[in-house]
Amino acid sequence: MLNQRQMAAFLGIKPSRLEWAGNEGIIKRDERGRYPCETLTAQWLEYERALHAKGNKRSEFERERARLTRAKAEAAERKLAMLDRALVGTGDIIERTKAVCLRIKSKLQAALPRIARNCYYAPNVTEALFKVRAEFDLLIAELSALEAGEGVHPEFVVVASDEEGEKEGAKDPDRSTAGEDPSGGIS
Repeated sequence: MLNQRQMAAFLGIKPSRLEWAGNEGIIKRDERGRYPCETLTAQWLEYERALHAKGNKRSEFERERARLTRAKAEAAERKLAMLDRALVGTGDIIERTKAVCLRIKSKLQAALPRIARNCYYAPNVTEALFKVRAEFDLLIAELSALEAGEGVHPEFVVVASDEEGEKEGAKDPDRSTAGEDPSGGIS
């Protein structure tokens, strides 16, 4: 037979918890107020097993509610992390990627007419190759600056769409279209 403090230490609980269990009728003391180890251990294990079994038999509603609560907490944490700039949203990444791709497309579209013009007005093949090489070097430098992050802004400038280019060509009778096919490429 053990006293309250010894029995609580034996069960691995606080003495106040053991006293509460005695008041609730979960465990029973003997006539002298002592705790018999054999019966008390069995009573306490029965109580613990009942608690554990009750936890496993939670309703589906309670499990769904717990999952929803966890999901809401995780969503709130992600939102807070995005506000703190600790987490970058995929929308921001997609918008920046689109902007960079449009800038690359714009630079390529602007380079093609210059290359065609340089080839058309060059006095010989060597001079045309030299001017095309210079144009490509400039284009590579501009694209490298984009890669390095220099001048990368969400806003961008579109040179001209195919429709706008056709309208400009119709307005400018001096513009030569030799060496270009109708789709804007070089033949």
